[in-house]
Amino acid sequence: MRPESERIAFLLRRDGPEATRAWVERTIRIYRDQVARPRSYASDSTYRPRFERAIREFEEWMSEVASP
Repeated sequence: MRPESERIAFLLRRDGPEATRAWVERTIRIYRDQVARPRSYASDSTYRPRFERAIREFEEWMSEVASP
């Protein structure tokens, strides 16, 4: 699995910072929701660490862009 930073960089180039921020916020919500659902494959022990790592990467990026 590629780091989320590559996806973010692609989106920044293609869509700009506002659209990228909205996409990251939406994706964090979706991933959190899916990890919390027992029947979701994202909550399976095979995939859960990958989704949790992605969430952390997205949150780190969000905190970096929020900083002055």
